[in-house]
Amino acid sequence: SGNNVTTLSAEPTSFPENIIFSSVEARSLTVSWDEVLPGQNEPINGYLLYYTNTTFSDTITVIGGQNIAYTLTELRPYTNYTVTVSAYNDAGTGPASDNRTQQTEQAEPTSSPQNIIFSVVEARSLTVSWDEVPPSGQNGLITGYLLNYTNATFADTINITGGENRSYTLTELRPYTNYTVTVSAYNDGGIGPASDNRT
Repeated sequence: SGNNVTTLSAEPTSFPENIIFSSVEARSLTVSWDEVLPGQNEPINGYLLYYTNTTFSDTITVIGGQNIAYTLTELRPYTNYTVTVSAYNDAGTGPASDNRTQQTEQAEPTSSPQNIIFSVVEARSLTVSWDEVPPSGQNGLITGYLLNYTNATFADTINITGGENRSYTLTELRPYTNYTVTVSAYNDGGIGPASDNRT
């Protein structure tokens, strides 16, 4: 009688190819890849999607050999994420794909400019200065500011282009009049919240 021999199962020997970002948003990325075929090994049970930025890393288990896309959510805007994908089966995890890196889109700032002050006060003019939006609230490249100023009978908004321009002189003002000022920053993703009032 013949001997029956069963070989030991082995983890996948190939890695997912053609890693692409099929959707790029400010707070999400959809990653897709080509299916890994089992070859002589056990069927593919799914994929491990590893993603990282400069301060964070995590691994997502995508169950099912035919599931070849996943949307990463709750990401930070305007941030580079690097991903790799590996296939796994009952015997273990196969080799990792090549790294792919993608920057998320910009989103409107979530913080306002800081430390609004009247740096020069004259009878008919006020110079308003401010500090930049904290980096964690910029969500992109600050490209300008909206300076809103009001008195009891008047309101206007000045668009100040250029993220490095953090001072503006209001002119043709009325003497002995209270003016209230707020400043908002904007980027390609939208307009952020207004600063606290300064009078």
